[in-house]
Amino acid sequence: MSPLPLVFDKSLIDLSVAERQRQYLSISSLVVTVYDILNNLEDELELVLKQKIKFPTVIYMIARLSCLCYESVNTAYVLGLIKDCHPAGYFSIVTFFAIEVNSIALLFFLRARAIFHDVPRMQMVLACLWALVFGSSILNFFVLHSTNHLVKQKTCTQTDIESFYSMVSIGTLLVFDTVVYIAISYRLFQAFLFHERDKPVFQKTCILLNGATLPTFSRSLFRDGQLYYLISLLTGSTAFVMLVVPSLDIQYKVAFIPLHITFTNIIACWVFCNVKLGRIRESEISALIVVSQISFKQGKQECLSVL
Repeated sequence: MSPLPLVFDKSLIDLSVAERQRQYLSISSLVVTVYDILNNLEDELELVLKQKIKFPTVIYMIARLSCLCYESVNTAYVLGLIKDCHPAGYFSIVTFFAIEVNSIALLFFLRARAIFHDVPRMQMVLACLWALVFGSSILNFFVLHSTNHLVKQKTCTQTDIESFYSMVSIGTLLVFDTVVYIAISYRLFQAFLFHERDKPVFQKTCILLNGATLPTFSRSLFRDGQLYYLISLLTGSTAFVMLVVPSLDIQYKVAFIPLHITFTNIIACWVFCNVKLGRIRESEISALIVVSQISFKQGKQECLSVL
């Protein structure tokens, strides 16, 4: 008697492949996060032990720890280590995700507020945007729906996703990052616009794009901001597009989110360390802007006196 032919369910095979690729991305994100923490352990210890601990430092530590916790719990979740779809597993993932996103956004809000310390209206606009980021992050608790795996009955998998909630959450964060980046870049450019007023528009544009003629600390701050925004825009936009494409399997839709969280956390915390440890002095930026404004007013008064 010939053996019975094996029957394969293509949907189960596709699901298995998608889950395996998601596992690889989650594990990679966790490994990168752990490596970055260990690689910068000296700076981390200096921030905690040698520097005066203030509110931004507390937010920084929360961002680091919440990222590590998110990557750890998410990896355990996708590897099937959380059994029987226990609600605490998914709740923990979303909680750490929301804490990480809001803490990183708060770090950049505090950074922008320090640069715009003399512009209360701009501070109010940025505060409102951060509040929107915080509010939209709560929607992540309603994004995914989980159930027991079809093959591995004791493990958990996602069955449905609320695309609207996820689009609002990630979209709001991208808008916040964009506004903060443009605001800080304009503030830096404004500080040296007076001194470059006689140059052609093309050269002024080059200064705005690459900061080549800026002083060292301002150029460093400018390019760090560019790097963070580039990483945030690329990874965030990729995650956004994957979430809204209807033809993608749900495992692919959420697979890129851990990488987005990891890379933005690394860059944001790296920029914070540069500022906190004195490698970049943001307070000097506003001082230079004031000097430029005073110089402009003095020049204007001299011209009027001549006339």
